[in-house]
Amino acid sequence: MLIRSLLKTLALPPSINILIILFALIFLASRPRLRNSLIFLSIASLALLALPVSTEYLARTLETYPALEIKKINTSEYQAIVILGAGRYRDAVEYGADVPKAMGLERLRYGALLQRKTGLPILVAGGMWDKDKVPESEFLKNIIEHEFMGSVLWQESQSRTTWENAKYTQQIAEQNQIQKVLLVTHAWHMPRAVYSFKKAGLAFTPAPTGFRSGNDDMPEILDYLPQASALHNSVLMLHEMLGLLWYRFVYE
Repeated sequence: MLIRSLLKTLALPPSINILIILFALIFLASRPRLRNSLIFLSIASLALLALPVSTEYLARTLETYPALEIKKINTSEYQAIVILGAGRYRDAVEYGADVPKAMGLERLRYGALLQRKTGLPILVAGGMWDKDKVPESEFLKNIIEHEFMGSVLWQESQSRTTWENAKYTQQIAEQNQIQKVLLVTHAWHMPRAVYSFKKAGLAFTPAPTGFRSGNDDMPEILDYLPQASALHNSVLMLHEMLGLLWYRFVYE
């Protein structure tokens, strides 16, 4: 996991920009034009990614699945709501236990809403990495039941990636005569989830939440000024794009 996380970090801004600048300064001292060009491009691309308009554009390229019209859901078509985990904070000091990250809570909240509206049972998906003590699905279940007042019927506790979410969820579905599900994850993550679940062979309808596009309430002038939050979201979108490309290359 450490090597995987390290490679992802180095391949994305701002790490990749810093590496390029250091390379230019150390190895291209004798070629000032090339050195200066690389430094300029690294700084300019980082500044561009920090613009809210850039985040909006990147998000729109990923968020291709529209929000569900809950009133139009034909519940007889489905047998479950599948909610994908989004990582954890290990040993959160204020809780004395592992808890889901904020993005995971967004997914749980929407999944619980869908359950209240449809009455469908929930499956939560998320396993363990090397240092984890309990599978992610365990505390996802606890939050659904004790904080959102829902109920979880199944737990998928083996997966570590979106691809494995789909693989092991399909196995549970097959064992429990589940033919079609509502699939809950973030709108920008949905393309990779869709790819994975199609490959796994489980029928589903996307139920995206947490849209990053179309939610900008700032004055227009601020859309063109660099902001830390915009850089964070842009990097998140780039990570997802690279992840989708990787899946299509490895799992074709």
